[in-house]
Amino acid sequence: MDRLRILYATHAYKPAYRVGGPVLSVSAVAERLAGRGHRVTVFTSNSNLDEDLDVPLDQPVIVDGVEVWYFRRTTASAGLTRLVPYIFRSLGFLYSAAMAPALEQRMSDTDLVHTHLPFVYPTYAAAHAAFRHRRPLFYHQRGVFDPNRLRFRSLKKRIYISAIERPILRKATTLFALTRAEVDNYRALGVATPCRIIPNGIDVGIYRTTPDSRIEQIPPEASVILFLGRLHPTKGADKLMEAFLRIASEFPKAILVLAGPDEWKLQERYRARTGRAGFVGQVLFPGMVSGDAKLDLLARADLFCLPSDAEGFSMAILEALASTTPVVISPGCHFPEVESAGAGRVVEPDPDSLAEALRELVSEGSQLKAMGARGRDLASQYDWNSVTDQFEDAYQEGIERFHRSA
Repeated sequence: MDRLRILYATHAYKPAYRVGGPVLSVSAVAERLAGRGHRVTVFTSNSNLDEDLDVPLDQPVIVDGVEVWYFRRTTASAGLTRLVPYIFRSLGFLYSAAMAPALEQRMSDTDLVHTHLPFVYPTYAAAHAAFRHRRPLFYHQRGVFDPNRLRFRSLKKRIYISAIERPILRKATTLFALTRAEVDNYRALGVATPCRIIPNGIDVGIYRTTPDSRIEQIPPEASVILFLGRLHPTKGADKLMEAFLRIASEFPKAILVLAGPDEWKLQERYRARTGRAGFVGQVLFPGMVSGDAKLDLLARADLFCLPSDAEGFSMAILEALASTTPVVISPGCHFPEVESAGAGRVVEPDPDSLAEALRELVSEGSQLKAMGARGRDLASQYDWNSVTDQFEDAYQEGIERFHRSA
């Protein structure tokens, strides 16, 4: 296919790993597209969730073959904040005054714009730049329009969707969905724009099936249940902890590891709860883990659990499967294939249901190895090269359709 000049607009980019899975999935596709000869430019913020990246700002930086522009995030203008403080002060809007003029300069040398998350300024600015300069817009929601996620801080999200996001969705060339559920979510917003389902991918070969080294605080004989993700109210770490506390006395060698950045300052509350229950030593909070430590932890875990209210297509689940770790997930993860493949269980995200599943799987540990092997086979079906093929095809089709309708 023709070599494309692609502009990505995203809320965060590597090394902003505290933000979570989208940083992994967006960079994986960007790097592979660049490796195929396309010119990929990323416009992003300097956000790393609850901290700022130490990176050059407002200038191009080459990150693993991709040209990345990091812009300093600031609060919205004083006038705008006074006008609608309920929306902009607590939304993480990632406003940057320098981004808009940089977009204007780049549009004449761009074939397509691809935005990667609603409710943030990079998407707003890049979408409207694409419209002004008559460039096709490709749009990702990454699970954000799931009804369960829209219920969290629902009023300001509904206002923003009506005023800003829905008009963008309707003018976009192509909407991307990670699952069929995301297509339904777009349609529930009254948007009929053409949509393509392309899942996240993974490079199975980089994940370990056994840890390279012993992990501190985890005895060799322990059964390890792992949560790996942001400690956020919608992710379900609290429900998993309550489920574990119900079975902890039955399995004194079992350990629950709640690993991830404490975005909402919940860890102190969780620690107090485990203390009152008398199981402090069986619940660990290592914080954010990355690199070799993350690979070892994924491989060491006997079970991975993500009882999230709603996910797009979780990179953490794919990583666990690639590490031969069986998974226990919620229906909101939209990955029923793990159960049909015999690689895990899909259970309701309430403490009783989770406790029952954990009890059964921990007590029958002999099954876990076979489940893990099937999980790695399942993960191998989501190869990044195949995913990148699908994006190339979607871009080409969308560009052709855009020019036919111009």
